[in-house]
Amino acid sequence: MAAVEVREHPPITADANGKEQAAAPAVPIAVNDPHMTRAQREALIALRRDHVAEWQTDLEQLPHFNPAYPYDIAHEYDLDWTTDPDYSHDAVTRLELNEDGTVSPETPKNRFLNVAMLTTLLAALGRRVVLEPRLHFGPEQGAAAGLYTKLRKPSIQVEPDLAVLVPGTVLSDHQIWDTSYDIDVAAGHPVPALVGELLSNSTAARDLGGKRRLYEHLGIAEYVLCDVLGGLLNPEAPDAPPGMVVYRLEDGIYRESRVAGTDPAVFRSDVFGGLVRLLPPRDPVQARQDFRFQWWDEAQRYWRDTRTDEEREREQAEQERTQAEQERTLLAVALLEAQVGSMLPPADLDRITTHWHRHGPPDNVQDRILHVRQAPHAWQSLLRPDKPNHDHGPDHTPPPRGR
Repeated sequence: MAAVEVREHPPITADANGKEQAAAPAVPIAVNDPHMTRAQREALIALRRDHVAEWQTDLEQLPHFNPAYPYDIAHEYDLDWTTDPDYSHDAVTRLELNEDGTVSPETPKNRFLNVAMLTTLLAALGRRVVLEPRLHFGPEQGAAAGLYTKLRKPSIQVEPDLAVLVPGTVLSDHQIWDTSYDIDVAAGHPVPALVGELLSNSTAARDLGGKRRLYEHLGIAEYVLCDVLGGLLNPEAPDAPPGMVVYRLEDGIYRESRVAGTDPAVFRSDVFGGLVRLLPPRDPVQARQDFRFQWWDEAQRYWRDTRTDEEREREQAEQERTQAEQERTLLAVALLEAQVGSMLPPADLDRITTHWHRHGPPDNVQDRILHVRQAPHAWQSLLRPDKPNHDHGPDHTPPPRGR
């Protein structure tokens, strides 16, 4: 339903005795086409506000209906999707609203960075990091943070993009990745040590406002906000580049944790026990995929994240392979000179050693050198590449036609 028609008077029907009566209006809990304009969405909200009981009755027919959840007339709740950012159910996908009230054609949040942050946190802090947990709290805490529905009901749950739980927690793979992990502060669960949010156009105001106040009120020690779009962290600087901010709880208040006298993009994190930063993309073409959340490893003296660690491991392995190949070549050249150096002209020896330094000696180089020692006229076998079947030695190579 792309357009929403609001009727000033409900349709007239007749009851069993033939008496005219007003029929209950259709109050959609969801729409077939969520890509509506802001005006159309406001009209839909007004319709629900005027007929809350009917809207609530329809909600109760949903298979995933939760009687304790404060459903919001500002959002749609369908069988398998919703626009409510706080509504969590395994069978329900959340769609994000743009500033104009329409549903984004694709999720604007950078999921590449969200997963990259998770894997980096897991590598640095152990198995106490969880992706998109469901954080439950009491209505009094939602009210204290100013998180309300359009009907002025306080929120009772949110879903941060990731959370670091208290030390000593050990999670299974299912708990880490399944986005169904529940943290119920109202039931006495420990609050996370750190929560992280990735800003989007539709969530920035709430992440910087109500959710920041909530996390502050709950006593979460650190709050990390990443802006990969630019201009979202500071509404007064819409042209600001992408960046990150880390808030640390000090005397019950969040304060920026920048490190004085260093790069303004570097922050101190007590959870990490050191410095963290958001590294911008190196390749603009891969911008969404190449943001990197990093921590400073004081012992190894470099900025670390999972991808950087993997790149360094590959580079180190390649360097070791190259060094081993160079050493093997030098040994092969020494063996060549010792065994047949006096039997071959210097020009042929130079040709062989140059070829080996460029392409590497063959795998069965020792056998080939011994073969040439017995048959110097077959020296060109030292230039031939390895055979597909190494069981066949140089004796099966046809002799050269001559020097």
